Amino acid sequence: MGEASGDPGGGPPPGDRPAPPDPPSGPSDSLFPGRLGDWAGRVLGTVAAIVLFSMMVLTFVDVSGRKLLTRPVYGAYEITEFLMGALIFSALPLVTAREGHVTIDILDHVLRPGFARWQRVIVNAISTGVLAFIAWRLWVLSASHLRTHEVTMTLHIPHGPFTRAFAVMAALAAVACLVIVWEYLRGTRAVRPESPGAGP
Repeated sequence: MGEASGDPGGGPPPGDRPAPPDPPSGPSDSLFPGRLGDWAGRVLGTVAAIVLFSMMVLTFVDVSGRKLLTRPVYGAYEITEFLMGALIFSALPLVTAREGHVTIDILDHVLRPGFARWQRVIVNAISTGVLAFIAWRLWVLSASHLRTHEVTMTLHIPHGPFTRAFAVMAALAAVACLVIVWEYLRGTRAVRPESPGAGP
């Protein structure tokens, strides 16, 4: 007689059983699925870190020169303005992909737990439209800046390249937000639990 294979219940052998499905993933540093999204997330994170460090160094040198040598950095105010814009818009797609924007949970206690996923679908869908509108208006503004060759008063820094880059960053944030909506609809993205100190 041959040996019976499988478990007593007649099921398949342990090695032949299908693996359980992967649980939904939470927010990540990738702007969208794939290697391109991972690469874009790393590049934007590096740019944001460099810009923030540059702002810190510029502020230190400018204040030290003004207080100690009565010689501040020429045009530091204009440089800081552009660095601040670059910091905000380079970090915007990352914060959006991580769902790291500031939220208010005043309605969470009156909503049923099963509605949390649909709540995020609705919120992110609205955010996608808002970010796409911002990207469009920035693109129109950058076209005007490039056409008129508008520059700053002190250092004559052109506005056009910066507003065009800001428009692209806002568009990337809109794409990242749209991906979040799609992942929630497919059930491949887990609802992030609130931090202990986030709500009352």
